[in-house]
Amino acid sequence: MVDDPSTLINYWLGVWELNSFYARQPERGEGQRVWAETAMYALGRAEAAGLDTTSANVSRFYLRAGLISDLGPMGSSLWNPDALASDILAALPLQLEQATEWATTWRQRPRTEILALRRCKNLLGPAQYIRDYLSTTPAARRLDQWLTLREQLP
Repeated sequence: MVDDPSTLINYWLGVWELNSFYARQPERGEGQRVWAETAMYALGRAEAAGLDTTSANVSRFYLRAGLISDLGPMGSSLWNPDALASDILAALPLQLEQATEWATTWRQRPRTEILALRRCKNLLGPAQYIRDYLSTTPAARRLDQWLTLREQLP
């Protein structure tokens, strides 16, 4: 392996892709979670090598949401829908109030603000898959508000 950061990122993303591919195969049953945990490790290594956090989180959150949807929740925080909802909310680059204000006039906003709104939309995508699994918590109510706003985001 070469020490060039882009080569390292690509190496770990390759490991991520292979393991997340196997993790998404329903015929593997509960074994999907083992593949997913290995994929999560590889994604963490790619992030440590320089992969941007938003891209890593979007991939991470989609895999977690998919397995929760396919196999149901489990005790581990990786497979707990309430933990995933909290992780999604924590990863959002804007507060709901700010995003709501910007969303109404997003076409007139500076590029950096449009990109922040787009990051919110991308990070919220996996939440749609776990919504029915969430407990009645403040995080779930906040996520519902974000999901309503998501339709208006660029």
